[in-house]
Amino acid sequence: MKTINNEVIYQIYPLTFNYAPGSKSDPYKGAYGNLKGVTALADYVSSLGVDAIWITPFYPWNGTGFGYDITDYCAIDPMFGDIDDFKELCQVYHNKKIRVIIDQVYNHCAETHPWFQKSIEGIEPYKDYFIWADAKDFDDEGKPIIPNNWKAIWNRHGESVWEWSDKRKQFYMHTFDYSMPNININNPLVQDELLNIAKFWFDLGADGFRLDAAVHYACDPSFRDNPIIKNGEFEGQQDRIYDIQTVGGKNFLKRLRKLCDSYETPKTLLAEFSHKMTSKKATKRVKSFFNHPPFDAGFSGALNFGLPELRYAIQKELFVSPFGKNINWALSSHDVERVGSRMFGNDCSISKKKMLMHLLLSLPGSICIFQGDELGLDNPLDFSKCKSLEFDPKNIWENYNSPWDASRAGFAMSDNEDDVTRKMALHPDEKQYELAVSNQNFAGSIFNETRMFIKERKNSIFSEHGNVYFIDDICNDEVIAFVRTNVDGTKEILLVYNFSNSFIKFSYLGENYVLSAQSFMQKVIL
Repeated sequence: MKTINNEVIYQIYPLTFNYAPGSKSDPYKGAYGNLKGVTALADYVSSLGVDAIWITPFYPWNGTGFGYDITDYCAIDPMFGDIDDFKELCQVYHNKKIRVIIDQVYNHCAETHPWFQKSIEGIEPYKDYFIWADAKDFDDEGKPIIPNNWKAIWNRHGESVWEWSDKRKQFYMHTFDYSMPNININNPLVQDELLNIAKFWFDLGADGFRLDAAVHYACDPSFRDNPIIKNGEFEGQQDRIYDIQTVGGKNFLKRLRKLCDSYETPKTLLAEFSHKMTSKKATKRVKSFFNHPPFDAGFSGALNFGLPELRYAIQKELFVSPFGKNINWALSSHDVERVGSRMFGNDCSISKKKMLMHLLLSLPGSICIFQGDELGLDNPLDFSKCKSLEFDPKNIWENYNSPWDASRAGFAMSDNEDDVTRKMALHPDEKQYELAVSNQNFAGSIFNETRMFIKERKNSIFSEHGNVYFIDDICNDEVIAFVRTNVDGTKEILLVYNFSNSFIKFSYLGENYVLSAQSFMQKVIL
């Protein structure tokens, strides 16, 4: 199977990336992005110099999970277009030597999916397509007691992964919200079903998959309680040995990899994975895994971090995957706020954004850039303005007030008020976008420098696997400094990023340096 190897990937969130007319399926006429819109911006994406795009879900969905609550795995939601639009998209990007990676959501689906509705009814073979468990007992009021202590990542009905079905008289498992039940990947028939889905998209032109929530595939069939960690950094937390990284998930990934390798040009897998600091098991199960710092910090922890946390996260990932051979780095994504706003709030200058981009592109492994970061976009100042039926006829945003709102806001690519793309105005600060787009080719613009950084990466040791050695004497809350090497240590580059508002003085290997405020330096030292 083709491994993602130090490539640069551009992540596209199609709901708000871009709209273009011409699809046979176009019910909202520009209120939302579509696949035609992704195709229309192929020249723009190609001009960055990226190797691949990753498109988040565009399948029929239930309206509660922003596309990750799928109701049909082998179709395209009419709001995004149709199968012909997807084929055209693949062809256009392939002609530009850009591979197309799409999201596959195998851990869970929508509660309205026909599989789940038949599973509730006990209809074969769907009866065991999902993870069902009997109540451990019943309390004094006759209410069922959950089977174990496993916790959901997020859930509107509480902390537990278990939801009671009055109709089936059992609990079903959901890693995320109760509206998205977990698919039973322990079941070989389910694995066969999912492999058929994978083949469907591969045969249409997809070059690979980003596997959503891959770490959660399958679970312990005995439903044993996770033990509680008694000491150390994670004291009091669950040691999640029974609900993540399970044997059933590993076996399915092996089968999926075998399918990928069966193609003349092997397909790529990019798995969303998390792991323990002391474990290297993740790299044995997937060819490449995707995460954004800080890792394993919990959802709320992912929204507030500074340079020390970023430094720790980089060290942690390189411990799990030496030399970055299985890592895909990302500082922003559709799941968290934009990195500049998240790290520096209102004090995030253009200079700081450029440094973050350069730092990201210097790391060993593959790199994922989220749409808009190449323009230096910030969080919306007031996201409540996005929730207007004038721009949101499906009322998608009405019930949301979540951290990911900031990154999922609209990506307006035109300053023409008569342009149909203006209708996709889910970001209230459109002038920010227009300014960024109109200035993108200035020599000092973030866009132009991102393009330059990507080109530099491909012609330096940054494109090689290697190590990152932080320099403790220089690093602090406002400065991050490290030596970037290749695998055998025969090449070394010193990198110092000064995010502070004043100049700094430092010494390294007997030489003295002065670095101005909000600037970075790199120097070949070997």
